[in-house]
Amino acid sequence: MNLKILILLLTLSSTVFGQAVNKKSYTFTIAKGKTVKENKQTFYVIPTTLTNKTKDTLKYLSMSCSWQEFYSINSEKIQIVNSSCDKNIPILLTLAPNQSTKVKVKLYKPKSFASAIKFRLGFKLFKVSNTVRKLNFPSSVKQKNKIVIWSDTISI
Repeated sequence: MNLKILILLLTLSSTVFGQAVNKKSYTFTIAKGKTVKENKQTFYVIPTTLTNKTKDTLKYLSMSCSWQEFYSINSEKIQIVNSSCDKNIPILLTLAPNQSTKVKVKLYKPKSFASAIKFRLGFKLFKVSNTVRKLNFPSSVKQKNKIVIWSDTISI
């Protein structure tokens, strides 16, 4: 993961973004997923759904590999598992009006936490203006147009 690109992406200038995002315009939900065992460790694959409840196409930013960086978790007992890759670049995603997109997020819960843990996932939405033709990454630090859309609570 190229940390410099990610930091620049997360600190995009307000000139790249459109209007402030209304939290009721978009929903983010999660569901209990399945348990996966890999290399003697247990992971949880959680299905997530981002829904565009507006009449406009949503354009938002992500990364080709480190898309997991756009998710937050409100528990220190669970970790979002990042993937590794050779080329990590910013990408522009779109979501049509009244449509949803599904992503599976992989979580790790250490064996030391044997009991169920309640948590919420958040999605960091960086909405992009329709007037943007290419992605520029200025070095100014402004995150006022980033919002985090939180899911309901579930437990694993």
